[in-house]
Amino acid sequence: MRAEVQAQLLALNQAFYATVAGDFDHTRSAVSTGMTQVVQRSAPQLGNVGCGILDVGCGNGRFAWALEQANGVADYVGVDNDPHLVQRAREQVATLTHVRTAFVQADLAGASWIERIPATRRFDLVVCLATLQHFPAYERRRRLIAEMAGRLAVDGRLVISGWQFLEAARFRQKQIAWETLGLHAQDVEAGDALLPWQQGGYAVRYVHQIDMAEMSRLAADSGLTITEFFRADGKEGNLNLYVFLKVG
Repeated sequence: MRAEVQAQLLALNQAFYATVAGDFDHTRSAVSTGMTQVVQRSAPQLGNVGCGILDVGCGNGRFAWALEQANGVADYVGVDNDPHLVQRAREQVATLTHVRTAFVQADLAGASWIERIPATRRFDLVVCLATLQHFPAYERRRRLIAEMAGRLAVDGRLVISGWQFLEAARFRQKQIAWETLGLHAQDVEAGDALLPWQQGGYAVRYVHQIDMAEMSRLAADSGLTITEFFRADGKEGNLNLYVFLKVG
């Protein structure tokens, strides 16, 4: 994918969250089934003394609440680009008693975001939930995975989730033509789509379906091993794919 197309799609998503951040936050108030399962399946990592957790694309901080509900004692760092969502995250974790939190506003599409996290800091669990799907171009997604994996502690795990929207007719039917952005299908990758948001306000976002085949390729190209995976969430109960990875 050409660099200028990537920049256009990244700008589209930045504008999307700036437009609907409030409505988006309202629809993401509850901890999802998938998040709860991630916490339950991460018990070996979360049992460490002084457990460190990095939430990449943290949004309004829901994963910190998932940890709190499981009585997990952890040092949590959330990173997101949208200032409204970062502020909402800070507000919503104010009453947590088990999870100590800190938030960083940083552009995950930029090469310097990882530098905002102290180089000496290593995390027992790194999660990137419903976020990697908004980054255009395979190589960009692979680079972000490598950056996250580089901050794992020994025996740490990286968990990535991706929206399987192309498997649901109700989302396939909502796709918007690339020509509305002055683009064509040959400008983007297989699995890319433009989808509308119609809850409160109206906006358009770019999303890419990272299916199991691509996740396996990303893992192999990043020197990672898939240890387990599952499906959860959505009306169908299976619209998100969750994948656990380890180094080596």
